[in-house]
Amino acid sequence: MSTSADSATGLQADKNKAGLAETGCEHSGVCALEHFYVTCQNNRVAEGVILPSGAFALSWRGNAHSHGTYPRLDVFRRIQRQMSGREIVRGDASAERTFYLQRNEDWNGISGTGIVAVGFEFEGVAVLQWRGKEGSTFWYESVESVEQVHGHEGRTLVVRVHEK
Repeated sequence: MSTSADSATGLQADKNKAGLAETGCEHSGVCALEHFYVTCQNNRVAEGVILPSGAFALSWRGNAHSHGTYPRLDVFRRIQRQMSGREIVRGDASAERTFYLQRNEDWNGISGTGIVAVGFEFEGVAVLQWRGKEGSTFWYESVESVEQVHGHEGRTLVVRVHEK
């Protein structure tokens, strides 16, 4: 017979395995991703989040809009220190823009059921990272595109962290 301590330990082990170890999160185990802005001379030129794997996903603004990932935030910080006038500041919009995929039926037998991926909606683009040790990261035009590709006719839902 399992105790509530066993259940809590199992839940924490699940979170650690998925790269989501975080305290104070509700039942899903998915918390708002840590959000940052990159400023240059006090203007926001990019924004980024720390993904569950620890990688830093970044979306640049403006005419040369691009996006990508760095292995970690500290790697990105080290590069930005070489750029005159650049600063990385904590953002304030993470909860309403963090989302996850809740797969209720695994129609193809690959990713399983439950929370299978965590993402973030930037201005004009969304990033999605699949959970697990070997989780991959993909970029989409929007959260709606994520749902169109991975929704599988309602078998997988896009859930915003702030809507839990």
